[in-house]
Amino acid sequence: MKRGTKGLIIGVVFVMIFLMASGVFAESIGLSEDAKKIVSNIAEKRGINESDIQSVEEVNLKDLPAQLELGEIDATNIAIYKVDYGTDKPLFVLTASDENIAEYKKPSSEVSKMMLLNFGYNEIMKESNFLKTATGVEGSLEKGYVMMREGSITGLSTNLEILSSIGEGSVEIIIYVNGEPIGFRNTILGDSVGVKKDYDTQSLGVVNFEKGDVISIYVKTEGNIVIKDVINLVEISTE
Repeated sequence: MKRGTKGLIIGVVFVMIFLMASGVFAESIGLSEDAKKIVSNIAEKRGINESDIQSVEEVNLKDLPAQLELGEIDATNIAIYKVDYGTDKPLFVLTASDENIAEYKKPSSEVSKMMLLNFGYNEIMKESNFLKTATGVEGSLEKGYVMMREGSITGLSTNLEILSSIGEGSVEIIIYVNGEPIGFRNTILGDSVGVKKDYDTQSLGVVNFEKGDVISIYVKTEGNIVIKDVINLVEISTE
């Protein structure tokens, strides 16, 4: 789930308009499998005794009670529960949807972790070459960062300076996995001198690698182009 989704749920209370005489208790906490019990506990915090609660029902968001108005809210991210405690003014509890709660409560082994692999070259480069790792060792088809877990390459960024370029030159930053190039790469046109940059992202699970795979970065120059000070980051995501 995107980071902004949780923020939306937390901020819902500030933008919702409740047209009811009793009040609505808004929470963005997680729900256990026994949603009714959790909502009952929330109701108790509002001064409603558990013994008075007669039923807890999930509200159909497509058929809201007349007392409620959601306004400009993404209803796919929320759930509303009606707590009947023996009065004509039930309590409504707003919380994250079960789908999003399941995402929040994933075990740590299932949550994607991102890391950055640092490559670079702090000298003048007149021809194609592999970048160096953060240790200063120049990569190759066999030399690079060895992956300790399986995962995906999810991002690539490059900053470099073009010293000179004659004609239509270009620079391609190519990721190699086990000595084989992959299609995900940065491309910088050499149409003018100066500091240039490029960055791209990729979805999780598209460009994958296995434990023990070696990742290195190759700079391929096309045309009469001279560059220097290449700074490169590869974002990897593992579970």
